[in-house]
Amino acid sequence: MTDDRNMEIYRQRYETFRHLDKMRWQMLQILVAIGTATTLILRSTSDSGSLAWWFFMFLGAGLVVLAIAMHKINQGLRKNGEALKAKGEVIGDTKIPDVSNQWASIAHWLMLGTLLLGVVLLVYGTYAAHSLHFRSLS
Repeated sequence: MTDDRNMEIYRQRYETFRHLDKMRWQMLQILVAIGTATTLILRSTSDSGSLAWWFFMFLGAGLVVLAIAMHKINQGLRKNGEALKAKGEVIGDTKIPDVSNQWASIAHWLMLGTLLLGVVLLVYGTYAAHSLHFRSLS
């Protein structure tokens, strides 16, 4: 391959990396917004009693969807990072770090925590809905 072609592939991989990295930070911002909104809702309903079961189901489902999106972005970043590192070495950029180990990534741990919290909220919402249903039958 010619040097110009290698450089163009390297530039495209770098642009893809920047795009995916920006998306990763946007997912974190969405997570913070969800947490803030949930805190405000919990604070405003603390005097009136408990929240409805559907709130926990909705919040849990939203967190699971967000975790799946975070996983896809992280997976794309890792795969693109490997290709960027390989192409960088061809053109002389040997300083790109290895990003293939997902367990060393904070973004991966945030995704797992978000997924776990989402599943816990879905289970709790299901439990609350069933206990409400059984109470209404008696």
